Amino acid sequence: MRKSNFHFVRQINEISALRIIRDEGPISRSEIARKMGVSKVIIGSIVNRLLDTHILFEIGKGESTVQGGRRPVMLKFNADAGLAVGVEVHLHRANILITNMNAEILHEKTVNFNDNTNPESILSRIVKAIRKILGSEEKLDAILGVGLALPGLINYEEGSILTSHSLKAWEGYPIKKYLEQELDTVAYMENDVKAITVGEFHWGAGSEASNVVYIWLGEGIGAGIIINGDIYRGISASAGEIGYTEISARGVTQGHFPLLYRSQDRFGEVLSTTNLEASLDLAVKNGGHASLLAGDEVSLNTIAAAAKQGDKLSRDALKEYGQILAYLNMSVINFFNPELIILGGPVIDKCPFVFDEVRLYTKGGDLPVPADAVQIKAGALKNRAGTLGAVGMVLQDLFKPPIVNLATYRSLILPE
Repeated sequence: MRKSNFHFVRQINEISALRIIRDEGPISRSEIARKMGVSKVIIGSIVNRLLDTHILFEIGKGESTVQGGRRPVMLKFNADAGLAVGVEVHLHRANILITNMNAEILHEKTVNFNDNTNPESILSRIVKAIRKILGSEEKLDAILGVGLALPGLINYEEGSILTSHSLKAWEGYPIKKYLEQELDTVAYMENDVKAITVGEFHWGAGSEASNVVYIWLGEGIGAGIIINGDIYRGISASAGEIGYTEISARGVTQGHFPLLYRSQDRFGEVLSTTNLEASLDLAVKNGGHASLLAGDEVSLNTIAAAAKQGDKLSRDALKEYGQILAYLNMSVINFFNPELIILGGPVIDKCPFVFDEVRLYTKGGDLPVPADAVQIKAGALKNRAGTLGAVGMVLQDLFKPPIVNLATYRSLILPE
């Protein structure tokens, strides 16, 4: 066997053993060998190497087998041997999350900024915040990688933003290169909605599914797509831009949706929080609608509060919103036939009435079989979804079998 092939097989065996120990430990060497179908000699070599890196530790002896004999030494995964950093950048803030290798949260911090036109200055502040949180070179050396979730389309080859409405000045800046140089670790970049999708898939509402579409609803709308456990980006990294889907084919009319629909062309224009707020503001100002919103600033927060108190205008608008979103859901179901659709973002988080409407009307979709088969859930991770998704980029090789990209794993292992 060629040396390079030998090392590759060994590394695959090592990460397979590590996953078994992480998921099923404490566990003995012989039980790992049995589960993997390899010899005890191979497992012994793997375990010794992993013990040297402190990824594993021995915790004492277990019970003897029914045949008797020596009690086996039990092994346990050391999740604190490495750290993952997730960063989600917004228009005027960056959220930082630091976890161990089990994605257990150790530290959180928000960096606020008014001017987002200087990417290097903001990235420098993020790096300083990470260094301050960890506090020592030993902990900085334990960083396995940094995941960054950003609004816009990502140039994965260059490690930069290709295009972004909210971070226009960041386009083309070498973000990945900067972070890798400053923190001496590997950096990963992803679109924010796709990162949220990764977070929900690994640790949220999608953790028991393999084929998922996540729909984010806020100032705009977008989707992340998981196919057989992998994020799907598309040829130009723009998969999931469902806000550009045209409404016309769905028969949406002003007669059916008098509050929200005013001949917009695309779903993203109707389902944005901007349109929801502007539509209700217009309805209140034009009169004819008794509403708790009268005399108040119309925002998503006040709409949600009024609807919770039974305000008819707010509830009517949210009912329209839910029904229009159900039409979009039907298209997603017909296109992708996923096992699960997750709805998230500010509208779903603050207005649970919308979620109930979407589920009700989606289940009466065009094609009864896929509509009945699909599960529809609300996002579980809320404001942490993006940062946990960014952490997921770093830890995905430890959490997602069976295909392995060894980059993260190699950073754990001592040089030969």
